[in-house]
Parts: sequence; structure tokens; C-alpha cells
Amino acid sequence: MKKQTRVIIGLLLSVISLCFSILIITDTIPTSPKKPKYIFYFIGDGMGLNHILGTEQYNAEKSGKGGIELLNFSKFPIRNFVTNHSASTLVADSAAAGTALATGCKTTNTYIGIDSENRELRSLTDVASDEGYMVGLVTNVGINHATPSSFYGHTSDRFAFPKLIDDYINSDVAFIAGATLIDAKRVKSATNTKIISTAELAERVRNAGIHLTSNAEEAGNIVGNRVALVEYDKKNKTLPYVLDRKGGEPSLIDYTKAAINYLSNNTKDGFFLMVEGGKLDYASHEQDAVATFLEVNEFAATIDLALAFAKQHPKETLIVVTSDHETGGMSLGYDNYEVRMNMLMGQKASSIELTRIVQDMRAEGKRNWNEYKQVLNDYLGLWSLVPVSKEEEALLRRDFYDIFLKYGPMVSGLYNNSEVLVYDAVRILNRAASIEWTSMLHTGLYTPIFAIGIGEREFIDCRDQTDIPKVIADLMGGEL
Repeated sequence: MKKQTRVIIGLLLSVISLCFSILIITDTIPTSPKKPKYIFYFIGDGMGLNHILGTEQYNAEKSGKGGIELLNFSKFPIRNFVTNHSASTLVADSAAAGTALATGCKTTNTYIGIDSENRELRSLTDVASDEGYMVGLVTNVGINHATPSSFYGHTSDRFAFPKLIDDYINSDVAFIAGATLIDAKRVKSATNTKIISTAELAERVRNAGIHLTSNAEEAGNIVGNRVALVEYDKKNKTLPYVLDRKGGEPSLIDYTKAAINYLSNNTKDGFFLMVEGGKLDYASHEQDAVATFLEVNEFAATIDLALAFAKQHPKETLIVVTSDHETGGMSLGYDNYEVRMNMLMGQKASSIELTRIVQDMRAEGKRNWNEYKQVLNDYLGLWSLVPVSKEEEALLRRDFYDIFLKYGPMVSGLYNNSEVLVYDAVRILNRAASIEWTSMLHTGLYTPIFAIGIGEREFIDCRDQTDIPKVIADLMGGEL
């Protein structure tokens, strides 16, 4: 009897052990994530790791807390970094990098939506459309600029702006928002010999039956029609910097709200929305730290909109945040093992706005150095908040006398030009904060990736930026 009992107990223990083993094995097998119904894809153009950290330090200083004040996406459960070189060089331009993030394929610099052999690539827009998602694209620069164009365009010449508008018209993008329709006058383009104005491009869009408007609220409430929300009748090719914005001017936040409203009103099957913080890149090309930090903050504010949406749809939403490349080679800690963000608290205008102010003064015939010194004090805090050495003031005076009064050459920040006087003044300010820049162009530094929501863990193994869209496409149920 005792022997039978021991046998029964032994069999029970074996069964329990087997069941426990099965549970362990089952628990370790990766399960396929539920398909997200709503996908937000945020791209901070030019946003490197130090752009994020610098913004967090700037915000903490401004709030009086000191240290670091984490941005919303810095708190996401998935936080990593990826490589971002192009097929032609270790430093990618926005066309090649945008194409990589849209198609999962590396290509040659200046190429959009095609590989290095000129073969058209399938983008996330195509996958989303095939899988039943409605597509929206938002930016605060031109809708036919490199990053948004990478989601619908196909050309070896990123400056073929009219051609890219035609590609947009023929795409499956339901909603698009940006500062303007960039015309062919902006740069010399190998594929465009004829100058086509912004007004003519706008007419092409209207003739295609797309509702063209500059009113964000109107755009968000339209039902049953494709929408292009652009400031097409303005001279500016981008929206104003956050630092320079005046009341009533549109913002990336306004455009993102409109996109979410439109997509929510026009589909029950889910949507894919890409939002680009393009002005972030511009500010970094100009080596303007404060303008850059405020653009990062607005970029984060658009992510707040997605997070609020996700609270309403917690089991259906995925949010991915990344960058196409780093711009400027920003370093935090130029000297003395410290960063002094308090030195930046007096800046009230971007280098571009300050250039405009200085040029207006010159046009008015003002020629007194003390007047310009006062402007640098008023808008940058030099002298009153920021110590200026004798050598630094001598440099600014030389800029004034030797260059400024002679209408000398400007300092090119790629997209905008600064007066040399303004460029040197902003650089002095940045150095006072112990911030330095190594380039006025892009660098090959790592770029970040953050993810939260349905399928977030699938991004853990991303090592290059081309992995990101491949994961998104797979989560949609399609393939690039």
C-alpha cells in the first residue's frame, strides 16, 4: 500500500513538474503583438542625443529646479539609439535619411524614395494604404521638403519640388500639412529648368480635387475630401521659430491637432500619422541653441497630443519617436566641466529674427555702435546677464565696423543667412553657457528611438534607422 502511495505521489509530482515546464516554455515564447490601429511616427529633423539632453537641462533651469527635466518621450519604456549613415556616405542628408525612415532602405544622398540604382521604393504610406490605414503627414517646413516627400515621392533630386508636388497629388496621402509648397526658385535644380511658382503649384493641387486651405480648424473638420493645409500665400518657406512666434501665427501643434481631428473624422479603420519637427534642424544649422531647445519643446508638445489620444485608445495606439540625423555636432560642456544654462535665459529672438532687426536698423540709417550693442543686450542678454570679455567685445566691434557697415558677406546656416555680427554674438552667448557646435551641417552621430504602446517591444532590436520602418510595416501586417 505504501509502495502504491509512493508511486502515485511520484506520478503527481512528475505531472506537476511537466506542467510547470510547459508554463515556463510558453511564457518565454514571444507572442505576436496585436496590430495597432493608430500609429504615430514622430521625426525630429536633426535631433541628436544632446539636443534632447540640452533641452531637458534648459527646461530645468528655466523652471528653477536645476538638473534635468525629462521630456515626455524620454520616459517611454523603449529608449535606444541607432546608426543613420546613407548608402553614399557616413553622413546622411535629409533626403537619404528620410528615405531610410520611410522605406527601410538606404540610398544615396539627395535621393528620395528610390534606391541607389534608381529603383522606386515602397514606403510606409504604401503599406498603410494597402492595410486599410488612412495616411496623414505633418511638418512645419514645406510639404515637398525632404522628410515628408520621402513618404510619397520618387526622385534622385530632392530639389525637384514641382515633381514632388505631382508625386504627392498621385499618392495615397489623405491629409498633409506644412508651411508652404516649395517652388523651384529656392535652389538650382538639375531636373528643373523652368521656374514654377508656389501659386502655380497650389493650382495643381486644387485642380486635383484636393481641398487647399491655410485654416487649421477648417482643415481638421473637413470630411470626405483630401486636404492640404499650407500657408501657400506667405513669403516664408517655413513656420516661424517658436522663439519668434507672435500671436495668431500657426504652429506645428495646430497642424498636428488638425491632422488628428481629420483622420479621426474620416476613418474607422485606423490611421498612420507622420509628424516632422523640421525647424529643429534649421535652428541647429544656424548653431542657435535656445531656438533649437524651444523647437524640441514644441516637438514634444505634439507628442503630448498623441499621448492624450492614446489615453482614449490605450489598447490600439503605437507612438514611435526618432530622428533622421544629428545636425550641428552640439556639445554640452565646452569648458570647466559644467553647463551653464542660466546664461541663456535672456535670449528673446532667434539669430534669424535678430538678423532681420539689425538689417532694418541699417536700412533706417543707424550707424552708432552703442545702438547695436544695446540690441544685443536686449535680445541676447549680453553684458547685462552674460559677461562679455574685452576680446569678445573687440570681435563684435570689428564685425560692426569692418563687415557690417560694408555690407559684407553673410554667414550661411544652409537654410538661412545670419549677419556676421549676429552669428558671433550668438556664439559668444552659447559659449558662455558652455555649449559649442562642431559643424553647421549634419554629423554621423547616433540618433535616438523611443517607443510606447502596442508593439513597443518589437523596437528593442533596432540597430539602424532602416530597422524602424520595417518593424512598423510588420506591425501593420504588411511589408516594405
